[in-house]
Amino acid sequence: MATNKKINLLILAGCLLGAAAQAPAQDGPKGHLFIIGGGHRSDAVMSRFIELAGGRNAPLAVIPLASGDPADAAKTQVDQLKRLGAADAEGVIFAKGEADKEENLRKIRRARGVFFTGGDQVTLVSFLAGTKMLEEIHRVYREGGVVGGTSAGAAIMSRVMLTGDDRQAKKDEESFSAIRSSAVAIAEGFGFVPENIVMDQHFLVRKRQNRLISVVLENPGLTGIGVDEATAFIVGPGGEAEVLGASLVTVFETMGAGPVTKDEPGHLAAKGITMHLLKSGDRYTLPKAAKIK
Repeated sequence: MATNKKINLLILAGCLLGAAAQAPAQDGPKGHLFIIGGGHRSDAVMSRFIELAGGRNAPLAVIPLASGDPADAAKTQVDQLKRLGAADAEGVIFAKGEADKEENLRKIRRARGVFFTGGDQVTLVSFLAGTKMLEEIHRVYREGGVVGGTSAGAAIMSRVMLTGDDRQAKKDEESFSAIRSSAVAIAEGFGFVPENIVMDQHFLVRKRQNRLISVVLENPGLTGIGVDEATAFIVGPGGEAEVLGASLVTVFETMGAGPVTKDEPGHLAAKGITMHLLKSGDRYTLPKAAKIK
C-alpha cells in the first residue's frame, strides 16, 4: 500500500506540471522505445528494431534476467537478431548485485540497442532498480538508441508498473474478473515512457482490459496502453508512436472522463472514458494530443 501511495504522488505531481512543463521534443530523448506485447516476435518486427538501433553493425545488448532461464532466453533472442543480420548482438547475464561490474556496464555503454526479454517484471526490477546500468540504459535512449522489450520487458517501460497480482480476487475467482478498486497491484518500473502512461501486455489475448481500466480510474491522469501479442508499439522522439505487427494496441484515456464513483462491492464507474484501437500502421501521439492518423 505504501508503494502505491508513493507512485500515486508521483503521478499527481506530473499531472500538476502539465503541458507547460513538457520539454520541447529536441530536448527530450532522441531515441526510440520498442514495446512488444509478448508472444511471437516476427522477423519483420525485430528487423525494425535492428534498423532503429542503427543497422546491421549496431551493437545490441539483450538483457534476459526476467526469465526463469536467462541463458536460454538470451540465446534465443541473440540467435534471431544475428540471423536477421545483426553482427554484434550479445546477452548480458549476471547475478543479483553485479549489474554495476565494469564488464557488464561496458556492454551497455557501447550498445545502440538494448532489449529486455520476457518473464517476471518484478524479478527484472530487482536486478536493475537503482543501478548505474539502468542509468546507462536511459542514456542509450536519450542519446538516440533504441530500448525495447517484450512481455515483462514491456511492463517495466512505465513508472507505474503492473505486477500481475490481483489483491481483491476471491478464492476460486479468476483474476481481474471485475473493474474494482484496490485490486491492481503496482510497483515502480523503469519509467522510459512519460510518467502519465501505464503499459500492459498480452493485452487482448489474455483479456486484460479490466485491470488496465481499473488502474487508470484509480490513478487520475494516467493513460493506459495495452499492447497485444506479436505487436510492437514504437515510440519515437517527441512522443510520436506507431503500431507494427499482427494485432492491436488499445488505449484508454480518462482526461475527459467524469468523476470516478464506486459502489459498495468496490466496482469502479465513470463516464466519458475514451478508447482507441490501433492497428499496424496507425499512429498515436503521447500522451495528450491523442490523434489517430
